[in-house]
Amino acid sequence: MDITQGKLCLGLRTPITLQDARYPALLLLNAVFGGGVSSKLFRNVREKRSICYYASSSVDAHKGVMMISSGIDPGDYETARDAILAELHACQAGQITEEELEMTRRYVLSSLRAGMDSPGRLDDYSLGQIVAHQDGTMEQLMDQVRQTTLEQVVAAAKTLQLDTIYFLKGMED
Repeated sequence: MDITQGKLCLGLRTPITLQDARYPALLLLNAVFGGGVSSKLFRNVREKRSICYYASSSVDAHKGVMMISSGIDPGDYETARDAILAELHACQAGQITEEELEMTRRYVLSSLRAGMDSPGRLDDYSLGQIVAHQDGTMEQLMDQVRQTTLEQVVAAAKTLQLDTIYFLKGMED
């Protein structure tokens, strides 16, 4: 296709899934790294460096996969890839401030609270728990998120391993 914006996706693997006691740390890590407007990807790669039109991450808690999605100028592939991976490496090196963690914790807790008011999100959560052979409630997950330490978040980051890079750039001249 004749497109002006490329799509860069990175797939990372982790042994952490819903069944793992480290899951709340992975949940917080995802939010710190790429889960919202206060995340490292949004603030540093998109806003400060203006490398990506958008950049975010998400976790598939059943498969132990983190996906990073970004929209970039096709000519900026290497720069964008390296900037995204640099932010991941910063998380793995423990370069997360207590302020970042606490702001992220409030964001995640707020999102979970909002989910408790939504029948659809409660259904999704309950189904996910059943599929994972778990029986925890959203309230229990919120308590676990409250108790998760910075060290646990960094340890979760260190489990991530780059597995796949997908780059869609359109037609070549």
